[in-house]
Amino acid sequence: MTDKIFSNFLSRQLVEGLALARRSDVFDLMPMPGDPPSRYVAVFRGSWLVQDARGQIGEVPLAAIGIQFPKDYLRIVEPTMVVTVLEPANLWHANIKGPWICIGAMAPGVGLVDLIYQCFEVLSYYRVSPHSPLNEAAAQWARNQPPGRFPIDRRPLVKTETAA
Repeated sequence: MTDKIFSNFLSRQLVEGLALARRSDVFDLMPMPGDPPSRYVAVFRGSWLVQDARGQIGEVPLAAIGIQFPKDYLRIVEPTMVVTVLEPANLWHANIKGPWICIGAMAPGVGLVDLIYQCFEVLSYYRVSPHSPLNEAAAQWARNQPPGRFPIDRRPLVKTETAA
């Protein structure tokens, strides 16, 4: 890699992302080949909503999100090229229509840790944007849910420290 600034950015993302994963019971981070890696798979464990072929809403225990940093990521960003749903393709959320996931406005250079937090907030329904959703049916479904239904998985992304 000839762009030293981008290479340093990627090296920092690896260190920070793996440090976050070590402090979490909710997700694992798998760097893809590269030195330093520019692609990752974040596997989230919990209760994530899906819609089956009959239209029924259910839960699955795992969701995988792909995160990649294109060569020009520090200058311009195309969110659909950075964060994508890998599996299951039928995740049920107003901001998800596989393979796309909308985590909100994204500026160039947003770090891996921030992207992981934003994906977790969407998956767990801490963040639901019913305005201009990717999945109108899921947005309507979310609006019709009783108070207190969300978040789906209430665990924090990072283990809380307990006093000894």
